[in-house]
Amino acid sequence: MKSSSPADQTERQLEDKGMSFAKLFNLLLLGFLAIQVTIGVIIIVRFIGGEMKRMQLESVKVQLEGREHALENYLNDRLALLEDYAKLPVFVAGVMNPFAQRADVVDFIDALTMLKEEAYFCLQDYDGNPIYSDAKTAIYLLKGQDFTDLVEQKKRFMVDIVMFAKSGPGSSFWRLSVPVNYNGLPEGVLTAYIPVSKEALPIAGNEMTRLSIITDGGSIISHGSVQEPALTLRVKTRFPGIELRQSVSRQVIEKRVEYLVSILIIALIIGTVTLSAVIQLVGRQILIVPHAKLQAISKALEQEVEKQTADLKMRTAQLSVENRERREAEAAAQEAEQLVTTLLEGIGAAFFIIDPDTGHIINHNDRALSMLNIVPGKLAWDSCRELFEGLPGGMPDLLCPENADQDPFVEGVIHGKDGHTFPIARHLVSVEVGGRKHIGVILFDITERKNLERRLSIAQKLESIGELASGIAHEINTPVQYIGDSVHFVQEAFEDVAAVMETKDELVRQCRDEGSHGDLLKTIEETSDDADLEFVMRELPKACARALDGTDRVATIVRAMKQFSHPGSEGKTAVDLNQSLENTITVAKNEWKYVAEIETDFEPLPPVPCLAGDINQVFLNILVNAAHAIEDVVGNSGEKGTIRISTRNGARFVTISISDTGCGIAPENRDKIFDPFFTTKDVGKGTGQGLAIAHDIIVERHGGSIDVRSKPGEGSTFIISLPY
Repeated sequence: MKSSSPADQTERQLEDKGMSFAKLFNLLLLGFLAIQVTIGVIIIVRFIGGEMKRMQLESVKVQLEGREHALENYLNDRLALLEDYAKLPVFVAGVMNPFAQRADVVDFIDALTMLKEEAYFCLQDYDGNPIYSDAKTAIYLLKGQDFTDLVEQKKRFMVDIVMFAKSGPGSSFWRLSVPVNYNGLPEGVLTAYIPVSKEALPIAGNEMTRLSIITDGGSIISHGSVQEPALTLRVKTRFPGIELRQSVSRQVIEKRVEYLVSILIIALIIGTVTLSAVIQLVGRQILIVPHAKLQAISKALEQEVEKQTADLKMRTAQLSVENRERREAEAAAQEAEQLVTTLLEGIGAAFFIIDPDTGHIINHNDRALSMLNIVPGKLAWDSCRELFEGLPGGMPDLLCPENADQDPFVEGVIHGKDGHTFPIARHLVSVEVGGRKHIGVILFDITERKNLERRLSIAQKLESIGELASGIAHEINTPVQYIGDSVHFVQEAFEDVAAVMETKDELVRQCRDEGSHGDLLKTIEETSDDADLEFVMRELPKACARALDGTDRVATIVRAMKQFSHPGSEGKTAVDLNQSLENTITVAKNEWKYVAEIETDFEPLPPVPCLAGDINQVFLNILVNAAHAIEDVVGNSGEKGTIRISTRNGARFVTISISDTGCGIAPENRDKIFDPFFTTKDVGKGTGQGLAIAHDIIVERHGGSIDVRSKPGEGSTFIISLPY
């Protein structure tokens, strides 16, 4: 038997030590796996499972509250529409003069809807008597204290549910009631009856949820079904006596929680096993195999290595810390700079930094160069004020402040070197560069915001003016009708009187021929001469004709004012553009009648889907501009120019052309006339907003186009195309 060599014995010792280390490593790994899985399961079952169940219940509660808000919004939308209906002149006139206006009220109510839903309407006077009531709703008129609270202004509206039948579809109706005011005081009540249907519920039910509308302790409508036992939650709406109830199966919630807990436990086990396998594989390659060899070698070299490397380790550690801190600081600075740059670029902001000592721009982003039209090469030579010197609007003071505390936030207008202008908001911040404070300037292009503010302001003014004009037109119309009817009566009566006067003249001639009643004839002749009867008989018919012509003109103007100022709807409606142009010509007559004659050439046009109020505003702006352009030419000479308006029907577009014989537009201004705030008129006469608004309405809101052709000294033509 061969004896083992010292080298073989050393190798076996190393293998035994490696095996013992591997067993210890595996036992520790299995223990770690068991502890991790046990602790994870306990945490998931005891804490995460309970939290999931609570979150499920909280989700049901939040869902019910959201459906409550949706139901309230559903009713609020219809109340708001009903209040708008109650302000209409036909209902106000109906409660003030029910007998005379009943036919108009009936015709108008028959055409009403509630947001495309079927609805019944009822109009009652101040005493509760029905002016109009459908047979189906006659027995469900608003009465008693609820009616009294409305007409006495104790309540702004009433909402409840009435039952037209005991059960079945269409048996339950929402009853919405609002007062009809005249001069701010209630004079009647307008009520709408809307069927309570599944569409009133915020969502449709399913096999896990049942949603019900409850009133007076009973269910009006319910949708969906749940398994018992069920969890039921209730929430009251802001309308008295109406609440929502939602039922969810407890079994469904528990199964959902169990399912989620099971998924987490399985994921925990799989993750732990996978991690253990990776640790075992890596540990075997890195720790177990070389451990024994390294342990033997390390004993021989340990003392020498420790002695030689002690100082090196200390220095390396210090350098490592310093390098790591420097890299982290540089990375943080780069990330911060990149983040700020990205944010400013993302929101479209221009940013540049000014050295307060030299006045030069030392840093900037690309947006600043494009917004301010700066050539990068000039930044090294010219200061900030030199870059913008000579531009109007005080741009050097706006863009080149002397310090960061000088008006930190202001708004202004940028005047580009190419003539274009746009509004901006300027923010100043203090920035430290190289240990010194510099001025950071941030610029935001606020053109869209200004456009929105301008449209909103003008829309509010136009709405107020429109309501006032419509009311004045309505008030003028009644006395004009009285005058017209009275003149007709005088005209017809004069014809009868003229016949009597002819008979009288014949009688006078016969008496004169017979020589009788001489004294009476003399008295008649003297009275006729004193009254200038011949002139009166000749001119009175002409006066009546002139009066009738005048009342017809007033009536025409009143109709045009009412149509022009009629409030538009939020959506597009079919509009007769020819009639809109006629109304605009009539309404704006005071602007053009002294300086121009109007020529029209209208082709028959199909109804075009438009926002009627906006289109009227476009026509009015362009027509007034045309009159002003002609006025600049003719002045006070008494001469008149010509405004020609024509319409044409194309295959997909209708075209409206408005031409004038005014002063025309200079070529350098032709590309800027649609810019906000650009105007060539004198201060106080033009705001630079009319054509900008017209361009926004035609292009952005209607998908059309607006163009201009002009020759200085000859006039301009605006061409509008609208799709249909």
